[in-house]
Amino acid sequence: MASPLFEHCVFVNVPFDQDYLSLLHAILFAIHDCGFIARIAIEDTGSNETRLDKITRIIEESRLSIHDISRVETTPGSPLPRFNMPFECGLALGAIRFGQQAKNRDFLLLVGEQFQDKKTLSDLAGQDSKSHQNQPHHAILAVRTFLSAKKQQSVRIRGGDAIWKRFLAFKTDLAPLSEALECTLVEMQSFDYLPDWINCMTIWLQSRK
Repeated sequence: MASPLFEHCVFVNVPFDQDYLSLLHAILFAIHDCGFIARIAIEDTGSNETRLDKITRIIEESRLSIHDISRVETTPGSPLPRFNMPFECGLALGAIRFGQQAKNRDFLLLVGEQFQDKKTLSDLAGQDSKSHQNQPHHAILAVRTFLSAKKQQSVRIRGGDAIWKRFLAFKTDLAPLSEALECTLVEMQSFDYLPDWINCMTIWLQSRK
């Protein structure tokens, strides 16, 4: 039986590196501002579960998912592309095709450049992707458009530009929020402190509904 939170959970499958962090922050903020709950593989650390077990559990517990395949490419530091994102996308699509509550599930495919998915995941031909152009503002607009169609009819979701302005306001307020938690702003804006960043974001959003 699905958790009561299943309807509201969104699995986020993106690159976990410092260069992507501004996009991740924007995506997480948009998800929560739209009234949903972001779920990510690094939400909980430890060795009680393997990474794959944790990912499959989170996918099972999430009705929706967002997959960014913009980093499926080679870099000067690595001659091989990163396959984690398309692999996890495949797991989520398996849940959509074969899992429990399959008919209620859906996903958003994000790319850095238009038609990028046609080159790297041609099996998804016919699926609409959204390009964020490596800009947090565009990422927020894409997430908002996706989630606005998944909400309950009685729930109001702000427009994308309004969410963007709130995101900028939160970023301004992050320094005093970090200080209250006895964390530096540099720490709060690192991947190691992402759960703390999410906690700050949640507190901020709850005070500004």
